[in-house]
Amino acid sequence: MNAQAVLLAAGEGTRLRPHTNDIPKCLVEVGALPLLERALTSIEQAGVDEAILVTGYRADRIDEYLARRAAKLPVRTVFNPDYATTNNAVSLLRARDAVTGTFVLLDGDLLFEPEVLRRALAAEGDAVLAVEKRKTLGDEEMKVLLHEDGTIAAVNKQVDPRAAVGEAIGIARFGADMGRRLFAQLGAQVAEGRTNLFYEKAFEELMAAGQPFRVADVSGLACMEIDTPEDLEGAREMAERMSAR
Repeated sequence: MNAQAVLLAAGEGTRLRPHTNDIPKCLVEVGALPLLERALTSIEQAGVDEAILVTGYRADRIDEYLARRAAKLPVRTVFNPDYATTNNAVSLLRARDAVTGTFVLLDGDLLFEPEVLRRALAAEGDAVLAVEKRKTLGDEEMKVLLHEDGTIAAVNKQVDPRAAVGEAIGIARFGADMGRRLFAQLGAQVAEGRTNLFYEKAFEELMAAGQPFRVADVSGLACMEIDTPEDLEGAREMAERMSAR
């Protein structure tokens, strides 16, 4: 497959302490494997050409891990020196010079089964968000609101859960032209001093400019974000179920 993966792993993971006292979240083990290993294995199995890993907090530990890892998938790291004072939109922008065409974006704190990534890669459209359709949504989820034609109208934490179709899980795919538009939008945000934004804000600004974003439905597949020690316990249970299949 002629595509790259951009994996964001720059954050400090403060809500997951003490597990992240000395390592980034992506190196926390779930089911005896670091989240990073699980993600890179899925990326490799999906036939993606290269992984671009955006690092920040304890980047040295990631470098050490990658140096020991034996795999066919090329992995390139890009460092975000401003990881402690900016949000993930700036980390994504750091990958701009490394991206050459179609790419899939993944948050580095996800546990997911490989089919989630395959569906995101296979979905139609130049801009696609993997969405778990469900009605049990709270304040922390990136909730998705749809237009009548099925394209995405909004993706943010403030969407009314009663109107939302589900949660954007932190995996997306962009065609080459769309990727260039996305990076231009992220660059404009930074130039305006808006550095404490989630990357979904750039998505919404592109939607407002007329760019359709479509849904890759991953409902029923195993996927979760890990932010807290409680999430980690749930992820370990999910990993056991995934292994038992």
